Amino acid sequence: MDWHKRLWDVLDRKITVLIIPQTPLKPRRWQFSNAFFLFMVVIWSGLTVWAGFIVGRHTDYWITKADNQVMMAKMTYLAQEMQRSREVLDMAQATDQQLRILLSLSRRRDIVQNDTAVGGPTTADRSLLKRMLEGGASGINQADWHRQIAAIREESYKRLASFQEISWYIGNQRTLYHATPNMWPTEGQITSLFGYRVDPIRRDDGELGEFHSGIDIANNPDTLIYVTADGTVRYSGWSHGYGNMIVIDHGYGVTTLYGHTSKSLVETGQRVKRGQVIAYMGTTGRSTGAHLHYEVWNNGKPVNPMIYLKVRSDGGTIGSRSSPVSAEGR
Repeated sequence: MDWHKRLWDVLDRKITVLIIPQTPLKPRRWQFSNAFFLFMVVIWSGLTVWAGFIVGRHTDYWITKADNQVMMAKMTYLAQEMQRSREVLDMAQATDQQLRILLSLSRRRDIVQNDTAVGGPTTADRSLLKRMLEGGASGINQADWHRQIAAIREESYKRLASFQEISWYIGNQRTLYHATPNMWPTEGQITSLFGYRVDPIRRDDGELGEFHSGIDIANNPDTLIYVTADGTVRYSGWSHGYGNMIVIDHGYGVTTLYGHTSKSLVETGQRVKRGQVIAYMGTTGRSTGAHLHYEVWNNGKPVNPMIYLKVRSDGGTIGSRSSPVSAEGR
């Protein structure tokens, strides 16, 4: 039991704390045992640990609460941006419909009669988004976010596909326009129209027994001849009856032919643009004088070239700069 006695002696020893101020105040003196000092150290350590634990818990709570408030502010801002995106998509949809009506696309009736035919938010979607904006944290949940984001993404894909279709259509129409022969191939006077006529060489019995597959435009020799649409020269050379002849493929099943030329300025396989000079007027082949025999073929069959020309077809002068001469041919 000696160690108990020694421990008690140590704990019972006194500790004196003396404070001597450098002022007129009297010195202060405290005396307490080692046991009391150890007890106070244990109490102080316990209070410190407990206070740190409580403060830590409250700190985490306030930090979490602040983070939640920041997150809710961001989500509210995101909801507002989603609403703005939806409004932009609505304007894009309206523009899409107007373009389709303007261009007379095949889906015009469906779009006019039924807005949901091309997608877009429903009334329920709009109500849901409005509740999300007005309800704050209580109005926002993960399922609603996924639904709204998926709806915007789907609508964006539909608008993109629709505008790509419109772009393709406009590009195709532009190509078709440039491939359509819609200008006069030369200047002069129309001397023979499309259809049955009296043979200009033989003049047999004066009966309309020969079919003329184009129109004849007469003028002075070496009058310029122009290609009437964009295309590729399929043939440039001599052909019996037509003389020096040029055949141009414009695509879309449309072909034009230029006969009786005195000289060709293009070669087979060459690309040409509407209005480009391709030959000079002549009287080669089966012809009674200097003129151009002009044909238009659609899907392998000759059609009346006057369909493509917005002028009178009574044999009048077409943009002539010099006195035309009467001539006909094959």
